[in-house]
Parts: sequence; C-alpha cells; structure tokens
Amino acid sequence: MLAASFVLAGLTGQALRADDRVTVRGKASPEYVAWKFGGADGIKNESYVFMQGRFFGGTTRDRVLEKMQFIDVAKSLANDLVGQHYYPADSVGKANLIIIVEWGVTTVADSNYKLLARDNPMGAGDTDAATREAMHQMAQSERDNGAPTPMVQMMDQGYEMSRLNGLASDAEFQELDQKAMSLGLASNAELVGFSDDLRADNESSFGTAQGQMLRAFMADERYFVALLAYDCPAYLKTKTFKLVWSMRLSMRAPGMDFRAGVSLMSTAGRAEFGHRNDSVEVKQPHEKSAHVEIRTPVVIEMDAGRNAEPKASGR
Repeated sequence: MLAASFVLAGLTGQALRADDRVTVRGKASPEYVAWKFGGADGIKNESYVFMQGRFFGGTTRDRVLEKMQFIDVAKSLANDLVGQHYYPADSVGKANLIIIVEWGVTTVADSNYKLLARDNPMGAGDTDAATREAMHQMAQSERDNGAPTPMVQMMDQGYEMSRLNGLASDAEFQELDQKAMSLGLASNAELVGFSDDLRADNESSFGTAQGQMLRAFMADERYFVALLAYDCPAYLKTKTFKLVWSMRLSMRAPGMDFRAGVSLMSTAGRAEFGHRNDSVEVKQPHEKSAHVEIRTPVVIEMDAGRNAEPKASGR
C-alpha cells in the first residue's frame, strides 16, 4: 500500500550535469488550453490526485532507479505542478484530475542477431540449445515483471521456431531481429514522446533536422517520466478514462542518476504542464527553489487495473 500523503519541504536543486537537456512533449486539446490559460482572470486552478502507472526498469542494472519509489517521483512532480496552478486535492471526490505517472528508462535496441553471429561462426540461426533456452528465460522473466521489451520478445520467437521446427535459419533470425529492433525503437519513441516527430521525419523526402537530433538521442538509454491527466469527475461517474492532457519528459541516462534526473525533468516541465507542444522541445532546466511547501497530495490506487474504481490510500 502506497503512502497516501506527504508534505513537500526543503527540496534542494540538484547540481547540473554536462548533458542535462530535457525533452518535453505536451499534448492537450485547444479548447482545454484556451480555458485553462486564456482567461482574463489568469490561469485556472485545478486539483488532482496521483495514481501509480507502469514502471520500466530497462535492461541495465541501475541501483538508484531500482530504489526510487513512486512516492519519491510524485513528490518532485507535485513541487512543479503548482507552477501551472495544479494543486493536490483533499480527496478523490474533490479532484478535477487523476494524474497517472509512468517512469523508468528506455532500452537501447542493439542487434541480437549480430551478437549471436559474432559468437557463432555457423550463423546466428544455428545457436545451441543452451543459448536458445537462455533467450527464452530472459523473455519469460521480462513478461513476469510486467514490462517486456519488444526486442527480447521477438527474439524469443526464434526459440519457439527452433523448438517446433528445428533450428531456425539465419534468414529467419535476421528477419526477427529487424522486426525486434523496429518494435524496440517504436516503443521507446512512444515512451519519451518522439513518435510524432519521427513519423514526420520518415514522411519527409530528405528527413528533418529534428528527426536526426531525436534519433541521436535515442541511441542512448533515456530516463523518462510521463504524466497522463484524466478527468476525475467523468471517471467517477462513468468508470472510463477521458484524457485531458499529457506530458512526456526525458533525458540522457548515462552519466546521470535517476533521482537527480527526476528533479531536472520535473523542473523542465514546470512551465509546460497542461500546455501543448507542436513538436518535441529541448530545454535546459534551472535549479529548483531551495524551499517549497504545498498542500498534501493524495495518491490513489486501483484494485483490478485501469477499469476498476480508484480508492484513496489510508491517510
């Protein structure tokens, strides 16, 4: 059971690193943006409750990321959501928004075929039974953890092909490998909010500078935090989720620890929460204020997935 509440105080800005650039991609309807930010009386106040979403642990051992609890991520976000007049609700029934938070790190889409071919002169498709079993166990482990990487899942099909039909051919393994890498890149792009920009890059005859930059970013693992803000009254009435706005933040993982990264990503989003960006923006975050106090946020959880009624954690 997650702790239900906390008070933010004494948050100190983290020292900036060599590559602390943060990518920001916000989506919201024009009607919502006009209502929220376009009134003569200034920015509208809205209340929210947090809900824990999916966690993506990646494939590289990251002790800081592993130790970070959802409540720690929520604290940093709550500190900066106030910048766009989003405030913690006293209870679920009084909240305007349910903000589901997903976080973690992407995986670099290396070629499993090349790795297997390097160690096996007979061809990647002619791997021994022990190697195929190891691949299968890796895929099964990722499935058990709830966030399998597409790359490993696709290569696991090679295991099934070998089990049912004998050894898979090199051509079959190369085809699976290419599909796996494409799926891995697409999955990463969706997590960090690059999908629309990369789609525009693919549709351009000569590519785009934006697409080239984002593909270079994706060559490394990236920490990310995604906020999905849903209409809370609509949910309580109909038990369906109506997306109001979303924000995806990411930064380069190598050379950065996740605790510092969350602080920097949240700070970069401070002026953007609830807004919409026509494409991915790259920001240089500034340090947080030395001391911030806001009302106590509430964290809710669901009993049986996203179609179940959220319950407030014990206070």
